[in-house]
Amino acid sequence: MKLCVAENIGFCFGVERALKTVEEYLKKERSVYSLGELVHNRNVVERLEEKGLKVLHDNDPIPEDAKDSVLVVRAHGVPPRILKELEKNFKRVIDATCPIVLKLFERAKAAKEAGYTVIVFGDENHDEMRALKGHVEDAIITTRPLALRGRICVLSQTTMSLDDFLSFGAEILKASEPTEFLFLNSVCEVTHRREVEVKKMAFECDLIAVVGGKNSSNTKKLARIASKTTRVLHVQDASELEGFDFKRFRKIGVTAGTSTPLEDVNLVVKKIRLGG
Repeated sequence: MKLCVAENIGFCFGVERALKTVEEYLKKERSVYSLGELVHNRNVVERLEEKGLKVLHDNDPIPEDAKDSVLVVRAHGVPPRILKELEKNFKRVIDATCPIVLKLFERAKAAKEAGYTVIVFGDENHDEMRALKGHVEDAIITTRPLALRGRICVLSQTTMSLDDFLSFGAEILKASEPTEFLFLNSVCEVTHRREVEVKKMAFECDLIAVVGGKNSSNTKKLARIASKTTRVLHVQDASELEGFDFKRFRKIGVTAGTSTPLEDVNLVVKKIRLGG
């Protein structure tokens, strides 16, 4: 059995930045909250909670100690209206929205102000897309191409597949009657590199282990891409591999989402080397 580990693993810049921000404030503040899970990885969230982080979910009431607490906004962002409300209630609010996500929000808002119909290739229930709707209320968020007219601006959720986004844009252009057609690639380059790498690995391996949160969009994307070519195991961590027989595979590849810590990947690699 041969083992191939992807080169592009570990936290992306946006996740790393958000985690460092939270850990810095946990060291110097008595009370630190995050708005929702900081990243889509339960292991990471649990480790932060062990250090004292408290998670404030969307429908939770403002905590009694808010005026003495710091709140960190997750990497996926938050609608401006909610951000302003939080700033009124907490001692301090730290916006740890990923810069690539912020750029998407800015481009969508600018297109709307310029008179374009804004359509975004994405999951309307994803935190990033909920935040975007706070910037452009009438943005159309969908994975199904629509027939539109007039000035059209097409963008993407940052964690989507670039190939799927290109196909989406081409189908909209074919079905629509645009007077202007603005296609802006807002797919995160880091996630795209992992996408390209896992495609190559899938052709070379007869099993791909994808490590990361089951609710992580970019991790699920990697699993979906690889599954088109080879067998895939999407696991949160090494504990899910107990008893799995790896010895029957010729070559196994390992990759991970952008919110998956290196230590989780290394434990999966160790488990595979031991044969399950």
